[in-house]
Amino acid sequence: MIRLEDIGINKSDNIKHLANLTPSYSFEFDSLTSVVKTIISSEHRTIPIVSKSQEIVGIISYMDILNALLRGVSRNIRISDFMTRDMVLTEDTDSIGQALQKIKISRRDCLPVVKNKKLLGMVTEHDFVKLLTSKYFGIPVVEVMSHKPFYITPNTSIKNCIKTMVNTHYRRLPIVNDRMVIGIVTGHDVLRYLNEVNYNTSLLDENVESIMTSPIMYINEHDDVSNAIKLMNDNKIGGIPVIDEGSRLKGIITERDIIELL
Repeated sequence: MIRLEDIGINKSDNIKHLANLTPSYSFEFDSLTSVVKTIISSEHRTIPIVSKSQEIVGIISYMDILNALLRGVSRNIRISDFMTRDMVLTEDTDSIGQALQKIKISRRDCLPVVKNKKLLGMVTEHDFVKLLTSKYFGIPVVEVMSHKPFYITPNTSIKNCIKTMVNTHYRRLPIVNDRMVIGIVTGHDVLRYLNEVNYNTSLLDENVESIMTSPIMYINEHDDVSNAIKLMNDNKIGGIPVIDEGSRLKGIITERDIIELL
């Protein structure tokens, strides 16, 4: 475990010192397509949903949207019809330590920061991981990574890729060919594609290879965790495939894995 105090962070400091106080959000009457545009432009995985008076009423992730689209909902549906109302919030009076515990226990990737029920900001896993930049831990990636990650092949259809993401709750999937990692696809990649093709679901039969990111960032299983954190922060990515000396997939390390160290 890594203590916040050991890396120069006072866990008693107010969460507002760490949170983004100008968060992206959508209104409860916005359409699915409008919310997708907000998620894409903000590059967030999850955004809060507010009422006209700025009170937070729900939260939506790109996984919720992909699940809804798989079920055949209209792209014009109001986001309030399927947003998550069961939220984990952090108050503007909470400390950094309290917010960290809420993220770890709830296993949410972000927490809305509220004051008198109104949205004030957002704090994410990424905000905590950024605190660890330029720190050396002496911990090999293999001790932290998720082992035996789920992966797909380049000829997997985009539709089956979405089904895999929704069913496994994995936000990113390595793409493997002949045991070698050749790319990666994320929920953001899929949402961008759907937006670009105007939600034409007949095009979801295309191979995922057409939307994957390649070449990709990866890290060796014996590298220090600090190297993985630097790669994530420098390239604004939330996870990196882990390979062995033969470039074969061994695991994946994500911001969630790193959060568990704190």
